[in-house]
Amino acid sequence: MKKDIAFSLSLQKEIQQKRLCLESEIERSYGELGFRTLLNRAGISKEKGFAPSTLIFVLILLPMIKESLTALWSGKYFTRLLEARKDTYYRFLNCEYFNWRKLVTLMVSRILVRLDTAEFAQKVLIADDTLLHKTGKEMELVSYHFDHMSKHTHLGYQMLQVGYHNGMDFYPVDVSFHTSRNRPNVNSKTMDRRSNGWRRRMEAFEKKTDMLIHMLEHCWQLGIDARFVLFDSWFSHDIIIAKILDIGYGVICRLKRSRMRYLYQGRHLTLSQLWHNVARHELRWIGPWQVKASRIMVSLPHSQEVTIIFVRWSKKQWHAFLCTETEMEIPEILDYYSRRWAIEVYFRDCKQLLGLGKCQSETFDALIAWTSIVMIRYLLLVHILAKRQIRGPLGPLFKDLAYEHLQIAFIKTFCDRLRNIVMLSSQLFSSDTDVHHFFYLMDILENTSI
Repeated sequence: MKKDIAFSLSLQKEIQQKRLCLESEIERSYGELGFRTLLNRAGISKEKGFAPSTLIFVLILLPMIKESLTALWSGKYFTRLLEARKDTYYRFLNCEYFNWRKLVTLMVSRILVRLDTAEFAQKVLIADDTLLHKTGKEMELVSYHFDHMSKHTHLGYQMLQVGYHNGMDFYPVDVSFHTSRNRPNVNSKTMDRRSNGWRRRMEAFEKKTDMLIHMLEHCWQLGIDARFVLFDSWFSHDIIIAKILDIGYGVICRLKRSRMRYLYQGRHLTLSQLWHNVARHELRWIGPWQVKASRIMVSLPHSQEVTIIFVRWSKKQWHAFLCTETEMEIPEILDYYSRRWAIEVYFRDCKQLLGLGKCQSETFDALIAWTSIVMIRYLLLVHILAKRQIRGPLGPLFKDLAYEHLQIAFIKTFCDRLRNIVMLSSQLFSSDTDVHHFFYLMDILENTSI
C-alpha cells in the first residue's frame, strides 16, 4: 500500500483531536456487535492456534497505520501485538471452508438493526461492478477484461458489488467475482466440492446478470427493505427488471440504446425511435436539475408498464432512464438515480484507503477473504462514526462533524444541491469522461463545505 496516501477518514481526525485509540474503538465495536459470535455462526473457527477474531483484528488495522500485509510478521508494531508468523496469516486467508459471505451479511444485518432508522422511501439497493487490476499471470482465475473507461483490456478480476444506501450511509452487503474465457493460466486449487470456496469459484463462471439476481434474492431473504434497486445500463434488460420486481424491489436504471422494443400507443418502438418520434417533442424544463426532460409511459413484455425519462443535455446528446413506479415525477426519479454515486465513492475509497485489490496471494480463496475483510473494515468504520454522530453520504469516506453548526446549516442546502447536480451529471451526460476528474471535483466541494 502506498505510504504517501493520507488516511483521510473523519475518524482519523476524531482520533487526533480527541486522542482516541483506534484499537480500542474497533475492539469496542467488536464487543457491541458480538463479532466473535458472528464468526462462529459463519463457520470461521480454528481448533488450535490464534483465534480468528484476533487475526481479523490485526488485518483490519493494516490500512489505518498505512502498512502492507508483510508488516504483520516483519513490522515491530504487530510483532509486539501478536507473535504470529507469515504462514499463520496465509493459511487463514487461504482456507476454503470459511463462509465469508455469511459473516459480512450477518454483520450488515446487525448494524442495520442498531443504526438504521431511515424511512422506507429513503432505502435503496445499489449494484455496480468494478475491475481489480492484477499483474500476476499465475493467480487463480485471473483473466483479461475490457475496461470501458480506459478502452483497453486489463488483467484482473471483475467484481460485482451490491450495497444498501439509506440516504446517509452506504453499507456493502454482498460481492462476487467473475472471470472471462481469456485467462493466462488454468490453475485451479484442488478442494472439497462441498466447501464454500468451491461454490464461490463456480460463481465466477456465472453471468453477472444471473449473479445479480441471486444476490438480490439473498438481500430479500436477509430482510433488507428497499424501495428501489439502482444500476447502470449494463443490467437494464427487460427480463432482469422483471425478475427484480418478482423479488419485491422496484427498479430505477439507465437504459442503453439497443434493439429492445417498447410498446407505446400500439406501436413497438426502439429507444431511439421513442426519442425522435415522441420524447424530444414533449421536453419541458426541470428547474431543480437545470435540464430539459420528458416522461412517457410504455410497456415491456416481462416488466409490463414502466416510465421512461428522456433527458436532453445538448442538441445531439440525450439519455434515458427507466422507473417501475409509473406515478413518480421526473425530479424524484433523477434524485434517486443520483444516489448511485455512493457506490462509486465506496469503490474509490476502498481501493485507495482500505486496501481493496491489494491481496498478496495467488489463490481465489485469499481474494474472497481479503475483499470480505475490506468490507468489514468499512462496516466497522460506519458503525464507529455513526455512534459519534458523524454521518454523510460522501467522502473521502464520511463527512466530518462540524463544530460550527450554524455555518453548516446555512450552506448545507446550496452544497447538497450543487453536489447532487455534479453526481447526476457525471452519470447522465459524461459517461465517457474519466471518473477521477469528478472525484477531484467532489473532493473540492467536500473540503469547501466542511
